[in-house]
Amino acid sequence: MKKIFTLLFGIISILQLHAQNEIDALRYSQNNLFGTAKFSSMSGAFGSLGGDFSTLSHNPAGIAFYQNSELTYTPNFSLIENSSYLNNNKNTKNNSGFNTGNFGYIAVANNDNQEWKRINIGFGYNQLACYNSRFYIETENDHSSLADLFLERANGEIIDNLDPFHAGPAFWSDLIDLENNEVDTITNLYAFDNGNYISNVNSSFNKTQEKSVVTEGFKGEYVFSLGSSYNEQIYFGATIGIPTIEYAEKSKHTESNFADTLSMLENFTYTENITAYGSGINLKLGAIMRVGNNTKIGGAIHSPSYISMEEEYSTSVVTEFRTLEENVKFVETSPYGYFTYEITTPWKAIASASTILNNQYLLSAEIEKMDYAFTRFYSDSYSFEDENKNIEDLYTKATNLKLGAEAKFNPFSVRAGYAFYGSPFKNNTELSTENFSFGMGIDLGGTFFDVSYVLSQGRSDHSMYSMETETAAVLVNTKHYMMFTLGFRY
Repeated sequence: MKKIFTLLFGIISILQLHAQNEIDALRYSQNNLFGTAKFSSMSGAFGSLGGDFSTLSHNPAGIAFYQNSELTYTPNFSLIENSSYLNNNKNTKNNSGFNTGNFGYIAVANNDNQEWKRINIGFGYNQLACYNSRFYIETENDHSSLADLFLERANGEIIDNLDPFHAGPAFWSDLIDLENNEVDTITNLYAFDNGNYISNVNSSFNKTQEKSVVTEGFKGEYVFSLGSSYNEQIYFGATIGIPTIEYAEKSKHTESNFADTLSMLENFTYTENITAYGSGINLKLGAIMRVGNNTKIGGAIHSPSYISMEEEYSTSVVTEFRTLEENVKFVETSPYGYFTYEITTPWKAIASASTILNNQYLLSAEIEKMDYAFTRFYSDSYSFEDENKNIEDLYTKATNLKLGAEAKFNPFSVRAGYAFYGSPFKNNTELSTENFSFGMGIDLGGTFFDVSYVLSQGRSDHSMYSMETETAAVLVNTKHYMMFTLGFRY
């Protein structure tokens, strides 16, 4: 019974330390340019425009502009390049993917009331973020090792109490060992199982360290929207959103080429696997008002998303030792940990304006404000006190700016846009993201087709295993997205 209790406690505690943290909070709170091709080609500066299905996830008042029922579908393709920089080492990895950016239906119901001529209803799906990524880091290190962290976790615990995800696999694979590992010949148990351990990696000698991380998944939102207009001057809309999250991560840390060979350890590899699923709910309210014949202003507010998450977590340690006869390999795998928790994302406020020049050229601008420090984790079985405190200490308010333009040459349109997503970090304002977009469309009345290209560039930091002792690698990501929307009106 003691071992069972220890295993369950270990699963819960380790998941808190390694699965739900400030990195997850930021990941699930941020959105990027997805949805329809028209929306993305103008960098999402649609807050005062309307008439596009993506606005249901941004300013739902846009649904009130529809004069006809409409059906849209948008596939998107991605090519993502990540370059890592650490101690004069540069490594680049690429990956590609396919997702559904949007599918949706708008129903227009005409009304006999001359002031409120229509009541429009919409439902469907918009993609909000893409988690596909792959990067690789390599460096030489003569002052620390990942094995140091396993040793720190193990010291003070008898073997039966070693956590089953980190120190446990490290011990049973001989990456760490008891300080005195003599075995009692009568009981066949370790005679000195007293919580004192040593590492088979000498941290003060040089070694090669490598880390590869592959992530997959997306964040999307099912939307149910309602909108109407008053005298075709003021437009109102509301959306109930059901955000969904799918995320998978596999990270692999390897150390080899040890300068100190006394332990005969050739190399070791530590692997982590995380799979997460979530769904929740939020509310969006918006309004758009005409100011003169060619100018509109808009505003929207997004409530926090309340998302319930399920997460599975597992690890393994593989070691290889050199002997006189042959190399010996040990493989130790953790149990599967399962944990449920809730996350609350920040509020968001949006203000926007647009104008038409010479009945042919459209200019639009938008500003978003949100406070990433508002994000919170919750669970009935764990307080998340330290994690939520880290979120408050690390994150701050961010401002996002979006600009869009369109030129019409009936039935063709040419579009372009720029978006700047401010850094969510208090002490690192350089970690912002820029998007450059371009697109074209043809509108034949009952049928329309749009295409867009988005270039997203940003950077982030990544520590191989310890922010306290290791210099973080700089990750520079360049993302290319192509989106195609096919729509029908009737």
